[in-house]
Amino acid sequence: MKIKQIRVYQVDLPLHEGSYKWSGGKSVEVFDSTVVCVETDDGRTGWGEVCPLGPAYLPAYAAGVRAGIAELGPHLQGMNPVELGKLNLRMDAALKGHPYVKSAIDVACWDLLGQVSGLPICELMGGRYGDDFVLYRAISQESPEEMAASVQGYREEGYRRFQLKVGGDAQDDIARIHACAGVLQPGDRLIADANTGWNSHDALRVANGVRDLDVYIEQPCPTF
Repeated sequence: MKIKQIRVYQVDLPLHEGSYKWSGGKSVEVFDSTVVCVETDDGRTGWGEVCPLGPAYLPAYAAGVRAGIAELGPHLQGMNPVELGKLNLRMDAALKGHPYVKSAIDVACWDLLGQVSGLPICELMGGRYGDDFVLYRAISQESPEEMAASVQGYREEGYRRFQLKVGGDAQDDIARIHACAGVLQPGDRLIADANTGWNSHDALRVANGVRDLDVYIEQPCPTF
Protein backbone atom coordinates (compact mmCIF):
# COMPACT_ATOMS: atom_id res chain seq x y z
CA MET A 1 0.00 0.00 0.00
CA LYS A 2 1.33 3.40 -1.00
CA ILE A 3 0.19 7.00 -0.73
CA LYS A 4 -1.32 7.97 -4.07
CA GLN A 5 -2.40 11.53 -3.30
CA ILE A 6 -3.25 13.88 -0.45
CA ARG A 7 -6.37 16.00 -0.77
CA VAL A 8 -6.90 19.10 1.39
CA TYR A 9 -10.18 20.85 2.22
CA GLN A 10 -10.68 24.19 3.95
CA VAL A 11 -13.78 24.37 6.17
CA ASP A 12 -15.15 27.38 8.07
CA LEU A 13 -16.64 26.48 11.44
CA PRO A 14 -18.78 29.41 12.68
CA LEU A 15 -19.09 29.77 16.44
CA HIS A 16 -22.39 29.13 18.19
CA GLU A 17 -21.87 32.16 20.45
CA GLY A 18 -20.83 34.43 17.55
CA SER A 19 -17.29 34.98 18.83
CA TYR A 20 -14.78 33.50 21.25
CA LYS A 21 -12.78 35.96 23.39
CA TRP A 22 -9.79 35.49 25.67
CA SER A 23 -7.01 37.57 27.24
CA GLY A 24 -5.39 40.58 25.59
CA GLY A 25 -8.47 41.47 23.57
CA LYS A 26 -7.98 38.46 21.31
CA SER A 27 -11.00 36.85 19.68
CA VAL A 28 -12.11 34.74 16.74
CA GLU A 29 -15.45 34.60 14.93
CA VAL A 30 -14.81 31.52 12.76
CA PHE A 31 -12.53 28.52 13.27
CA ASP A 32 -10.59 27.90 10.05
CA SER A 33 -10.24 24.12 9.85
CA THR A 34 -8.21 22.01 7.45
CA VAL A 35 -9.42 18.48 6.64
CA VAL A 36 -6.92 16.12 5.02
CA CYS A 37 -7.65 12.96 3.03
CA VAL A 38 -4.77 10.55 2.38
CA GLU A 39 -5.63 8.26 -0.56
CA THR A 40 -3.78 5.01 -1.23
CA ASP A 41 -3.15 3.05 -4.40
CA ASP A 42 -5.44 0.24 -3.20
CA GLY A 43 -8.47 2.51 -2.80
CA ARG A 44 -8.38 3.27 0.91
CA THR A 45 -8.82 6.76 2.37
CA GLY A 46 -7.68 8.04 5.74
CA TRP A 47 -8.96 11.29 7.24
CA GLY A 48 -7.39 13.83 9.57
CA GLU A 49 -8.07 17.39 10.68
CA VAL A 50 -6.23 20.32 12.23
CA CYS A 51 -8.03 23.41 13.50
CA PRO A 52 -5.89 26.09 15.19
CA LEU A 53 -7.73 28.47 17.49
CA GLY A 54 -6.94 31.51 15.36
CA PRO A 55 -3.41 32.78 14.61
CA ALA A 56 -2.76 34.38 18.03
CA TYR A 57 -3.42 31.50 20.45
CA LEU A 58 -0.55 29.10 19.76
CA PRO A 59 2.34 29.06 17.24
CA ALA A 60 0.01 27.60 14.61
CA TYR A 61 -2.28 29.16 12.04
CA ALA A 62 -4.67 27.73 9.50
CA ALA A 63 -3.14 29.12 6.31
CA GLY A 64 0.20 27.74 7.47
CA VAL A 65 -1.30 24.25 7.66
CA ARG A 66 -2.27 24.27 4.01
CA ALA A 67 0.97 25.86 2.85
CA GLY A 68 2.94 23.28 4.83
CA ILE A 69 0.98 20.34 3.44
CA ALA A 70 1.61 21.62 -0.08
CA GLU A 71 5.31 21.56 0.79
CA LEU A 72 5.18 18.08 2.32
CA GLY A 73 2.92 16.30 -0.16
CA PRO A 74 5.47 15.54 -2.90
CA HIS A 75 7.85 14.04 -0.32
CA LEU A 76 5.22 11.57 0.90
CA GLN A 77 3.84 10.20 -2.36
CA GLY A 78 4.73 6.55 -2.80
CA MET A 79 5.36 5.95 0.92
CA ASN A 80 3.58 3.27 2.91
CA PRO A 81 1.20 5.30 5.13
CA VAL A 82 1.05 2.71 7.90
CA GLU A 83 4.82 2.85 8.46
CA LEU A 84 4.27 5.76 10.80
CA GLY A 85 7.82 6.03 12.08
CA LYS A 86 9.29 6.33 8.60
CA LEU A 87 6.52 8.72 7.56
CA ASN A 88 7.20 11.09 10.45
CA LEU A 89 10.95 10.98 9.85
CA ARG A 90 10.34 11.92 6.21
CA MET A 91 8.09 14.80 7.24
CA ASP A 92 10.66 16.07 9.74
CA ALA A 93 13.40 15.88 7.11
CA ALA A 94 11.32 17.73 4.53
CA LEU A 95 9.95 20.43 6.85
CA LYS A 96 11.75 21.37 10.06
CA GLY A 97 9.40 22.04 12.95
CA HIS A 98 5.77 23.02 12.35
CA PRO A 99 4.29 19.93 14.07
CA TYR A 100 0.77 21.30 13.69
CA VAL A 101 1.16 21.05 9.88
CA LYS A 102 2.10 17.38 10.14
CA SER A 103 -0.58 16.42 12.66
CA ALA A 104 -3.51 16.01 10.25
CA ILE A 105 -1.44 13.79 7.94
CA ASP A 106 -0.35 11.73 10.94
CA VAL A 107 -3.97 11.36 12.09
CA ALA A 108 -5.07 10.30 8.59
CA CYS A 109 -2.37 7.65 8.48
CA TRP A 110 -3.40 6.33 11.91
CA ASP A 111 -6.90 6.07 10.44
CA LEU A 112 -5.48 3.94 7.61
CA LEU A 113 -3.56 1.77 10.07
CA GLY A 114 -6.79 1.13 11.97
CA GLN A 115 -8.53 0.11 8.76
CA VAL A 116 -5.72 -2.22 7.68
CA SER A 117 -5.37 -3.87 11.09
CA GLY A 118 -9.07 -4.00 11.86
CA LEU A 119 -8.40 -2.54 15.32
CA PRO A 120 -9.57 0.66 17.00
CA ILE A 121 -6.89 3.35 17.22
CA CYS A 122 -7.09 3.32 21.02
CA GLU A 123 -5.93 -0.30 21.06
CA LEU A 124 -3.13 0.40 18.59
CA MET A 125 -1.95 3.21 20.88
CA GLY A 126 -1.90 1.05 23.99
CA GLY A 127 -5.45 0.36 25.12
CA ARG A 128 -8.74 1.89 26.16
CA TYR A 129 -8.79 3.33 29.69
CA GLY A 130 -12.50 4.04 29.98
CA ASP A 131 -15.82 3.92 28.21
CA ASP A 132 -16.56 7.63 28.49
CA PHE A 133 -15.06 10.99 29.47
CA VAL A 134 -16.56 14.18 30.78
CA LEU A 135 -16.64 17.17 28.41
CA TYR A 136 -15.96 20.68 29.64
CA ARG A 137 -17.24 23.92 28.14
CA ALA A 138 -15.09 26.99 27.51
CA ILE A 139 -16.83 30.26 28.44
CA SER A 140 -15.85 33.27 26.30
CA GLN A 141 -14.62 36.38 28.16
CA GLU A 142 -17.55 38.72 28.75
CA SER A 143 -18.99 40.62 31.70
CA PRO A 144 -19.41 38.65 34.95
CA GLU A 145 -23.17 38.52 34.48
CA GLU A 146 -22.95 37.32 30.87
CA MET A 147 -20.42 34.63 31.75
CA ALA A 148 -22.51 33.41 34.68
CA ALA A 149 -25.55 33.22 32.38
CA SER A 150 -23.53 31.18 29.87
CA VAL A 151 -22.42 28.78 32.60
CA GLN A 152 -26.03 28.39 33.76
CA GLY A 153 -27.24 27.78 30.22
CA TYR A 154 -24.60 25.17 29.45
CA ARG A 155 -25.20 23.54 32.82
CA GLU A 156 -28.84 23.05 31.82
CA GLU A 157 -27.54 21.30 28.67
CA GLY A 158 -25.66 18.81 30.85
CA TYR A 159 -22.15 20.27 31.14
CA ARG A 160 -20.49 20.02 34.56
CA ARG A 161 -16.99 21.35 33.77
CA PHE A 162 -16.45 25.01 32.90
CA GLN A 163 -13.33 26.85 31.74
CA LEU A 164 -13.68 30.60 32.13
CA LYS A 165 -11.64 32.86 29.87
CA VAL A 166 -10.15 35.49 32.17
CA GLY A 167 -6.75 37.24 31.99
CA GLY A 168 -8.08 40.80 31.88
CA ASP A 169 -8.32 43.40 34.65
CA ALA A 170 -7.72 41.63 37.96
CA GLN A 171 -10.80 43.05 39.72
CA ASP A 172 -13.00 42.22 36.73
CA ASP A 173 -11.65 38.68 36.69
CA ILE A 174 -12.30 38.24 40.41
CA ALA A 175 -15.90 39.31 39.78
CA ARG A 176 -16.16 36.94 36.79
CA ILE A 177 -14.98 33.96 38.82
CA HIS A 178 -17.26 34.73 41.77
CA ALA A 179 -20.29 35.23 39.51
CA CYS A 180 -19.75 31.93 37.71
CA ALA A 181 -19.01 30.02 40.92
CA GLY A 182 -22.32 31.31 42.26
CA VAL A 183 -24.38 29.34 39.74
CA LEU A 184 -22.56 26.01 40.17
CA GLN A 185 -23.81 22.97 42.04
CA PRO A 186 -21.89 20.38 44.11
CA GLY A 187 -19.78 18.20 41.82
CA ASP A 188 -19.27 20.88 39.18
CA ARG A 189 -15.71 21.94 38.34
CA LEU A 190 -14.48 25.45 37.60
CA ILE A 191 -11.26 26.46 35.81
CA ALA A 192 -10.20 30.09 35.35
CA ASP A 193 -7.88 30.21 32.32
CA ALA A 194 -5.95 33.47 31.97
CA ASN A 195 -4.06 32.42 28.83
CA THR A 196 -0.97 34.12 30.36
CA GLY A 197 -2.81 37.47 30.41
CA TRP A 198 -1.80 38.55 33.95
CA ASN A 199 1.51 39.73 35.29
CA SER A 200 2.63 38.01 38.48
CA HIS A 201 1.29 40.80 40.70
CA ASP A 202 -2.24 40.60 39.25
CA ALA A 203 -2.15 36.80 39.31
CA LEU A 204 -1.54 36.96 43.07
CA ARG A 205 -4.34 39.52 43.44
CA VAL A 206 -6.79 37.21 41.67
CA ALA A 207 -5.63 34.13 43.60
CA ASN A 208 -6.14 35.99 46.89
CA GLY A 209 -9.46 37.39 45.70
CA VAL A 210 -10.92 33.93 44.99
CA ARG A 211 -9.21 31.98 47.77
CA ASP A 212 -12.60 31.15 49.29
CA LEU A 213 -13.68 29.35 46.08
CA ASP A 214 -12.91 25.89 44.70
CA VAL A 215 -11.35 26.95 41.40
CA TYR A 216 -8.34 25.92 39.33
CA ILE A 217 -6.13 28.71 37.92
CA GLU A 218 -4.71 27.89 34.48
CA GLN A 219 -1.79 29.67 32.74
CA PRO A 220 -1.83 32.82 34.88
CA CYS A 221 1.38 34.40 33.53
CA PRO A 222 3.81 33.95 30.62
CA THR A 223 6.45 32.82 33.13
CA PHE A 224 4.24 30.54 35.27
